[in-house]
Amino acid sequence: MKEVTSYNRAVQYLNKIFKHINTEFFNDSLEMPTITVQSTAEAYGHVTVGKVWKNELGNLSHELNVSADYLDRPVENVVATLIHEGCHLYAMANGIKDTSNRGIYHNRRFKELAEERGLKISKSEKYGWTITEPTERIIKFCEEYGLGDIQIARRKQLSFVDTGNSQGKGTDSSQPTSKKKNSYQRWSCPCCHTIIRSTKTVNIICGDCGEHFIRDEKKGGH
Repeated sequence: MKEVTSYNRAVQYLNKIFKHINTEFFNDSLEMPTITVQSTAEAYGHVTVGKVWKNELGNLSHELNVSADYLDRPVENVVATLIHEGCHLYAMANGIKDTSNRGIYHNRRFKELAEERGLKISKSEKYGWTITEPTERIIKFCEEYGLGDIQIARRKQLSFVDTGNSQGKGTDSSQPTSKKKNSYQRWSCPCCHTIIRSTKTVNIICGDCGEHFIRDEKKGGH
């Protein structure tokens, strides 16, 4: 896969990932949203309640925004955000009330929808079941589709904690005040440079090269 180092390529890449997500986790039941990358330091992502985008044919679509400030997180976390927002789109399309308080508070119905699709959901005292993390299922999805990290992000030195976004139906909005270490370990083959991720220390040999995977101390670790 070519490195994603430009804004235009990042937007194209997010569209590609969402299409895979729609197939794997939603049985292609979601209408394709218009994916944007805008600076929203208070949230990893959001979707709009209304269909706010209109193309030249008059077709309308929801906006799904991925925060430009956190675009270069590990790809499994970006995928988790896209699935999180996809769950809101699924809820809206099927008349499921998954949030309250203008889309800020995430209820147990949202938690169920998200966990059915491989997300780990924890509760924020103020914003409900909104704290979103990837599981091993999400990591395997990234590996199967050969998804790599986006290597561009908008730099903004601000800190926020568990805040919502009134513009969206729901947000993946849990933000640490200090950078949280990745809970997954990253490994690479020294020969063909294939990358895998795991939640624990592993001893794996590359099937193509016969070389042991080496832990990437910079990218991986607890």
